[in-house]
Amino acid sequence: MEANLSLFNQINSLSYWFLLESNYKSSIVFDAEKDTYYVSIKKNGQPLYSHHISHFSSKNKRFLQFELVAIVNSLLHIKETVMDRLRKSS
Repeated sequence: MEANLSLFNQINSLSYWFLLESNYKSSIVFDAEKDTYYVSIKKNGQPLYSHHISHFSSKNKRFLQFELVAIVNSLLHIKETVMDRLRKSS
């Protein structure tokens, strides 16, 4: 569970970075009633990245961790791309 909490913190931190440091908009929704977790990144209102995890609480722990790692890696890749573009435009 600690590993997943760390991954959630990374996802939240990256989402916050997008909101503060770029023109990308991010949202994270955990819906306990629907048992879903959803991460979305948009640029100029156009979807750039999204990941939806359904049946969140009943997921196999290893598979859930794999999905969360995939989200973190995708967000890190997008962040790196944004930072490269910012450096090139400076």
